[in-house]
Amino acid sequence: MSYWFHPDAESEFNQAIDYYEEIETGLGYDFAIEVYTTIQRSLIYPNA
Repeated sequence: MSYWFHPDAESEFNQAIDYYEEIETGLGYDFAIEVYTTIQRSLIYPNA
C-alpha cells in the first residue's frame, strides 16, 4: 500500500515544518519524523 499528499496538504505540511523549525532548530525535523512514522504505522496496521 502507498500514500500521497494532496498538493495543498503537502504545501501546508512543509509550511508547518518550516514554522516549527523557526521556533527551535530540529523541531521541524522532529515533527516531520512523527508524521511520517504515523503514516507508516497506518500503512502497516490499516485496520487499527
